[in-house]
Amino acid sequence: MPEHRQHPDCFRCRHLEITWEQGRAYACRGMGFKSKEIPWRVVLANSGKPCLLFSPKPPRPSRAGG
Repeated sequence: MPEHRQHPDCFRCRHLEITWEQGRAYACRGMGFKSKEIPWRVVLANSGKPCLLFSPKPPRPSRAGG
């Protein structure tokens, strides 16, 4: 089994929020917590399982160059 496991990329998830709070820079709106660590690490450390609430951000609208 590889040492590196797959995990969701929080930066591509619609639930991630970057806060301005010192010491709690990341927030997961899906699970309702703030942390100094990226949320997938917190979820894995506390549950032993990868995040199951990952939801990809909608695609950005394309820019029409004029």
